[in-house]
Amino acid sequence: MMSIGAIAAGAKTDDDIAEAIGQLSDRQGRYYRRATEILGFAERARNNESSLTKLGKLFQRANAGDKDALLLSAILNNPVFIRLLSFLESHGTSGASRIEIEKFLASVAELGEASMAGRRTSTYLSWLRHLGLVSVNASSFILNGLPASVPFVTIGSDEEPILPVSYDLTEYQEQARHVKKSGEAIQYFVDQASRERANSAHEGLVRLMAEKIRLCGVIPRRNRFIDLSAQIEGVNYIFEMKSTTEKNLHHQARRGISQLYEYRYNQNVPDAKLVLVLETPLSNKMAWMADYILKDRNLLLVWDGNNRFYCPDSISEQLTFI
Repeated sequence: MMSIGAIAAGAKTDDDIAEAIGQLSDRQGRYYRRATEILGFAERARNNESSLTKLGKLFQRANAGDKDALLLSAILNNPVFIRLLSFLESHGTSGASRIEIEKFLASVAELGEASMAGRRTSTYLSWLRHLGLVSVNASSFILNGLPASVPFVTIGSDEEPILPVSYDLTEYQEQARHVKKSGEAIQYFVDQASRERANSAHEGLVRLMAEKIRLCGVIPRRNRFIDLSAQIEGVNYIFEMKSTTEKNLHHQARRGISQLYEYRYNQNVPDAKLVLVLETPLSNKMAWMADYILKDRNLLLVWDGNNRFYCPDSISEQLTFI
């Protein structure tokens, strides 16, 4: 990120940055400046001039290890990178070629003219390789999964598909329309999730499940209201976590069931398996509800048993990753 150092030293325009980095054209200087803005390290001060953001100043002062942590955070909060990581994940261990990646990015993001699109693709991939998120094997780029320091990826926009299927622009546009129609319902989900996520037991369940998913080499994702989602061995999963006590178990389970169905509808992934995760197992008195959840509602049921997940034997083959 030489452009951050250049801007910190007083460079503002494309020409300034090109000169500070050395042996670059004005056009290349513009590219470096825009890349710095895309990741949130700089912002447009006026036409063709940039200044460092608070994040950029923090990056400039940080040591090498902290710089990588800041870069990783910036990448995992950027919509284009989120889409790229999902695309690479869909290609599994075979990976995707450079041509496939460039074609994908050109279809779902504004990368500029052909030469600029190529340079941006190169930069995106070099950042991912530098951070260890991607490796190369026989000219194919393969997703390595998240580092241990990142429990899950948070999708910042409600309009972003949390479980993309076709990986084309139409899918992203359709999700945006879907969310726009469900505006009031989405806000209700967000408010409800905010209250639940303040509960440490709830967040403990999320992190415990995210670790199980991450160990599969898969990216656990969440947004403002969905606790977790993942695509594991080609199967989509949506998880809803519920902190429970003996007194509120029935109420919490009912809420979780309804939320899962609505989340699946709003995310437009009708084939996704729905997983209700409870803090405590159902008591003998509540055994009927397990039957209702599994057989009548066709949901998957999981509970925490002292930081270890359990599920009924009848569905264990569908949840081998826990």
